[in-house]
Amino acid sequence: MPVRHLFVDMNAFFASVEQQDNPHLRGRPVAVIPTDAETTSCIAASYEAKAFGVRTGTPVWEARRLCPGIACVVADHRRYVVMHHRVLDAVGSVLPVDQVRSIDEVSCRLAGADRDPARAADLGRAVKAAILARAGDRMRCSVGAGPNVLLAKVAADMKKPDGLTVLADEDLPGALYGLRLQDFPGVGPRMERRLNLHGVFAARQLCELPLATLCAVWGSRVLGGRWHRLLRGGDEADPPTRRQSVSHSHVLPPELRTDAGACGVLVRLTHKAAARLRRIGYWAGAVSVGVSFRDDGPPEAGARGYRGWDAGCRVPHCQDTPALVRAVARLWAGRPAGVPKKVGMVLSDLKPARCATPSLFPDDRRAAELSRAMDQVNAEFGASVVHLGSMHGYESSAPTRVAFTRIPDFDRRVS
Repeated sequence: MPVRHLFVDMNAFFASVEQQDNPHLRGRPVAVIPTDAETTSCIAASYEAKAFGVRTGTPVWEARRLCPGIACVVADHRRYVVMHHRVLDAVGSVLPVDQVRSIDEVSCRLAGADRDPARAADLGRAVKAAILARAGDRMRCSVGAGPNVLLAKVAADMKKPDGLTVLADEDLPGALYGLRLQDFPGVGPRMERRLNLHGVFAARQLCELPLATLCAVWGSRVLGGRWHRLLRGGDEADPPTRRQSVSHSHVLPPELRTDAGACGVLVRLTHKAAARLRRIGYWAGAVSVGVSFRDDGPPEAGARGYRGWDAGCRVPHCQDTPALVRAVARLWAGRPAGVPKKVGMVLSDLKPARCATPSLFPDDRRAAELSRAMDQVNAEFGASVVHLGSMHGYESSAPTRVAFTRIPDFDRRVS
């Protein structure tokens, strides 16, 4: 089987950007955090910090205990997006980028003579050199090449940081036998438990599973068949996807952990979600909100000291901000008492705008026209220049964050 794909995975991307931009952080353990609070968690850690046991999700107070002297830096997501595009430019100078997989991962499709393992390795080294030249000497990456994207990503994960691995015909399947089950993308804790129930505890067993067992494990002939082919080096096109929801959430800074602050931020998130909905051309038929509260009582053994609440409702399919804010306000009124730590909202049951039927009622039509006018003004003069009164005072709260699988464009109608 030929080497058909090259996978590029940036190492400790957010922390590396901070070290690239700030020479004082180079060589030091660095944790990137969403807000300047001891109760929040790290969203990224440099390799110097990982050596002390600091990982994504480690609470800041624990990171300081594990690694005295660690530098905790509040995330600057705009800079991460800028660096992301520099990396894309660098990779594109060597090979056409086939697909952006996340903020720190891209894959390239190889063709012709580039599918030779030796040539693929040369291209991997050229990509690494281009990234160092165009993005900076702290921007290291691991590169993997394999017969399909799944195995190319597995190859990239085999040597970190700054590794290069090619999985050629003669390497498979033996090169996979030393991996853990969770080293395969798509196998998390729950899937590992399901594999264990079928007697699979090692990568070698997974690679040798017959088709029928893989179908039983995944509960689908389609998914089971796909894994059967991928593990044996077959190439598979990514299945088509359909957007299911638009969501935003935000960990509240200490000064906004009040009912008024949480409500204002929730309305701000609703403004952003509604603007995104219009920009991508969808209508929503359901709204849900969620709140994480700080539990001031004595936590049970093993508890984190937080509890959650969520609620949802149906709405007539719409995309205008006033209607969605009203729905969120009704749900918010039913919340329990407590000190809020995090708020979030989700718009679901999405329908493409071309398939939606506009309301016949004049008030609804005016609300839709008002929302489009707000978008136009904000796009011209800046985010949140025009907004509903319920968001007043919270225009700069909940700034746009980078989700690993979604790279925002910081459109001023939304951000």
